[in-house]
Amino acid sequence: MVQKQSTTRESDADISTTGVVLTAETPGDALVSLNIDATADASYALDVSPTGDAGDWFDGEETYDQADVDDPQDIRDTFIAGDAYVRIRVTDVAAAGETADITIQQAH
Repeated sequence: MVQKQSTTRESDADISTTGVVLTAETPGDALVSLNIDATADASYALDVSPTGDAGDWFDGEETYDQADVDDPQDIRDTFIAGDAYVRIRVTDVAAAGETADITIQQAH
């Protein structure tokens, strides 16, 4: 079976305010790799949606709380995404001016 890969990336995303920092469309049943490389500690949530429409998101499918992860400035996770859309939200902010490089890679 031939696999395709795709990447969605946001460089220097502002993590000093709460809200969505990156959204990616997936074909469903994709192997997804999440990488967050931040300049300071922050907390994040991974949300999923079948349509990507506002109000159609399941918030907090996975959470990355800075108090619970080994290194909140270097978060790595891999999972199977069954939904068509995934997004990353900042839920607990860093100081003003702090940023993160966020990458969502998919194999499908």
